[in-house]
Amino acid sequence: MLSRHFLRPNSIRYLRPLRPPNKSPPKPRPFTQNSQQLLLIAHHSPRPQLPYLSQPAFKRIGPQGQLARLLSTENRAYVREVSFQAGKWSILIWLFVFLGGIASEGFQMEKDERKKATPGEWRFLTRQNLRWARKEMGVVEEQTSPIVDWPKVGSHLKEVLIRLEDAKGDGKGLRARDASGEGIVIADVGKAGFDVSAKSYEWRTGYFETLLLSATAAEHLDNMVLDTRRKKVFPREVMLGPSNPDPRPTPVYMDSAPREEDCVKFYSPPETFYMKILTTEGFNTRQKLEAVEGYANWLEFKGLNGAAEEMYKWGVDIAKSALPDPGDADTVFEPRTNVVRADSIHKATSNLLRATTSLATHHARTGDTAAALPILLSVLRARRSAPLSPNPLTTSSAPPEPKTDIGAAYAMVKRWISPATFPPEPPSDDTALMRSSEKPTCEEGELMVYIGEILFASSHGSEGVGWTRQGVLVAEANLQRRSAPATSGAEAERREVEGRKCKQCLLTGVKNWEQMLRQLTESRISTSTREGGRDAGWLEWKGWFGGQGEKGRTLDEVGAGVLEEELTQVEKLKERIVRENIEVELSKGKVQGAPWFG
Repeated sequence: MLSRHFLRPNSIRYLRPLRPPNKSPPKPRPFTQNSQQLLLIAHHSPRPQLPYLSQPAFKRIGPQGQLARLLSTENRAYVREVSFQAGKWSILIWLFVFLGGIASEGFQMEKDERKKATPGEWRFLTRQNLRWARKEMGVVEEQTSPIVDWPKVGSHLKEVLIRLEDAKGDGKGLRARDASGEGIVIADVGKAGFDVSAKSYEWRTGYFETLLLSATAAEHLDNMVLDTRRKKVFPREVMLGPSNPDPRPTPVYMDSAPREEDCVKFYSPPETFYMKILTTEGFNTRQKLEAVEGYANWLEFKGLNGAAEEMYKWGVDIAKSALPDPGDADTVFEPRTNVVRADSIHKATSNLLRATTSLATHHARTGDTAAALPILLSVLRARRSAPLSPNPLTTSSAPPEPKTDIGAAYAMVKRWISPATFPPEPPSDDTALMRSSEKPTCEEGELMVYIGEILFASSHGSEGVGWTRQGVLVAEANLQRRSAPATSGAEAERREVEGRKCKQCLLTGVKNWEQMLRQLTESRISTSTREGGRDAGWLEWKGWFGGQGEKGRTLDEVGAGVLEEELTQVEKLKERIVRENIEVELSKGKVQGAPWFG
C-alpha cells in the first residue's frame, strides 16, 4: 500500500519539459492561401495539416507515396491560359481551312464556267449538279482516270432533270404537249417530251445537254441494279436469284452479293432520254439528229440493226421536214435510195447531208456497200458543188500580247473580273448549204475516207488506197489551217469541234491507209510467189511518189517497191501524229470513233 507521501501532487515528476510561452497566438490561414512559404507544414498551427489539402515540397515515389495534385492553386491560371490559347488557335486554323475550301471550290466553279458555261437562269443547285456530272465524266477537262463513277453521274443528272421539269422550280412555264397537261406516255419508254419553245436558248441548250448526258449514263448503267436494303449499286451478273442462276463472284472492292428480292433497276433505259429529245418541241434539227445518231448507235450495239436503220431513216425524215420548202424533199432525194439528185444539189441543207451520211455509214457497217456507195458519192458531189457564201468565215488574227508585265497582269485581272458568258446561238443548218472557201473541207475528207474503205472492201484495192490517201491529205491540210489562235470564245469552240473531226478523220485515214498497203503488199508477194513474176519488158513504171524507170524488173517487183515506199511515208506521218499528241487525245475520249476497216 502506497504511502501518502507518494500521492502528493507536487511530488510527481514531470515526464517532458515545459514549452515556452507563446506571446503571439498563431493566426489561422485559409485553404486558398497562395504563398509558397505556407506550403511548408508549420510547427504551430491551430488546426491539423491534412495531406490532401497541402502541397508537399517534394514527391515520394512508391505505393504509399504522396503525389501532387493535377490542378492546384498554383498552376490553375497557367492551365486556364494554355487552354484558352489552344482553343483560340484551333478555331482559327479550322476557320481558315473551311474558308480556303470554299475559295478553292469557288475558283474551280469559275474556271469550269469559263470553259463551258451553264445557263445563268438556273438555280445554284441545278447548275452545281450539272457541273459535278461534267466533272465526273471528264467533259470539261481532260480525264485523269479512265474509270468513271457512273452511278454518281446518273444521280447528279437525275437531280438536274427533276429540278428542270418541276413547274414550281426551274421548269416554271414548261408545257405538256397534250391538252390534259399530263404529258404523252409512250409504251415501254415513258413520258414524251415537253414544249420548251417558250424557254430561252440557254435554258433549252442546258436541258438538251442534260438529256443527252443522261442517255450516255443510262447506256453504262443499263446492266446495274440497286440494292434497296443497303442503298448500293451492283452489276446484275452478281445478283443472287432465280433470274441469275449462275452469278459471278463479287470483286474484292464490293460488298456481298445482293438478293434479287431486294433489287430494282437503278436507272431508266437509254431510249427514255433519246425519245424525250426527239419528241420535245423546241429543239432544233441539229440537236435531234445528234439524238438520232446516239440512239441508232445504241441499237447497233445491242444487235438491233433493223431498228437502227429505221432510226436513221427517221433522222432523214426530220431533216427533210426542216427544209425551207418541205415540198422539195422528193425533188432533192430519191425516195427509194436516198441519193441526192444531181439537178437539185443547190437545195440540200447541211442537216440533210449529215442525216444521209449517217444512213450510208450504217449500210456500210452492216455490209450493204451497194446501197452505201451511191449515197456517199452523191453527198460528196453535193458538198463540192455547193455555191460559195457571200460572207465567208474569215480567220481573224489574235489580239496583240501586252508588252509589259503590268499590262499582262491587268489583262489577266480584267479577264477574270468579267463574268463568264454563255456561247451565242450558232447559225441554223436548215438553210441551203454554202461553202466558206474553195478549199476542200474536213467533211469532204471524211467522205473520201469512207469511200476508200468501201472500194477497198469491194475488191478495188488501188482505187480504195487512192481515195483514202486523198482524204488523209485533205484532213491534214484543214487541221493545219485551224491551228491559228482564235480571238473569241465562239470561234475557239467552233474550231475545237471542227479540229476534233479533222483529227478523227486523219487518224482513221492513216490507220486504214497503212492496213490497205500492208494487205496489198502481202497479196502481191503471195501472187508473185505462186504464179511467178510478170516481166515488165519495155514498160517504165513510175510510182505514185515519182521515180525513174524500172527496166529489167518484173512488174510485181516494181509494184512491191512502190508499195513499200508509200508505206514508209505513212509510217513517217504516223510518227508525226504521235508527236502532236493526237493519239493521246483520242485515247482519253476527247475524240470518239474507230475505223470500220480492220
